[in-house]
Amino acid sequence: MKTPPQRQVLSVQGPATGTAGQIAGTLLIVATLWIVSSEGYYAIVDAGGLADGYDGAPLLFTAYYLGWAAIAAFMFRGLFAQVLSRDRIAREGLALIPILAAFGLFVVYLLPLLPSVSELRAPANPPEFMFATAWYYLPKSADILFQQVLVAALILTGWRAGFGLKMLSISLGVAFGLFHLGLAFDGFLWLYVARFTLAATLFGMLLPYLYLRLRSGFRYAYSLHWGFYAADAILTHILLAAPPWAQG
Repeated sequence: MKTPPQRQVLSVQGPATGTAGQIAGTLLIVATLWIVSSEGYYAIVDAGGLADGYDGAPLLFTAYYLGWAAIAAFMFRGLFAQVLSRDRIAREGLALIPILAAFGLFVVYLLPLLPSVSELRAPANPPEFMFATAWYYLPKSADILFQQVLVAALILTGWRAGFGLKMLSISLGVAFGLFHLGLAFDGFLWLYVARFTLAATLFGMLLPYLYLRLRSGFRYAYSLHWGFYAADAILTHILLAAPPWAQG
């Protein structure tokens, strides 16, 4: 009788190989990279007078976040080398090309067809993407890549330290939810904060399953992360379109 094939990405055998020090080290590196990259982004925006954020300098911020993604991958190269071969990385990279092309078609051709967000209905402190052009999503794609590298490092470290799938899911769900709940302190509309917090919580809970149980987990995680912004853009443009009496 044949044993069913294993579907998990990692090949952790026997007792856990991680330590409290490794977990603390990963958390410290992830937090440092995230804080420094965020502060660097706002420093560039302030120095260059780029009120439009990503839209103001899309190529600059694309290179910026690709650089941070490369730094993160280098910092965790030992961890990733334990579970990923160069051939597999290459295959995943090639598989991501048509996915990115599909998202590119969305922002270039579908997004302009949507009704414009009305300033009458937009909140007083709208997030960047509400009035963004297709160029906004180029650096956003690099930003998502950077975030997923950090998330992968957290999940793999926790898994190798002996944390179960359920514990990882709950931990990431709570962490992602609390982080996005902090948007309320930036003055964003409560409805925007609520839907991003809910989406982030559910996505955080799903991520460990994607990375640990699916062979192409990164591909699915990246696509879902990007797809949320696409879906939210469609919803935003429809719900916040100019009212009939304000048109024409």
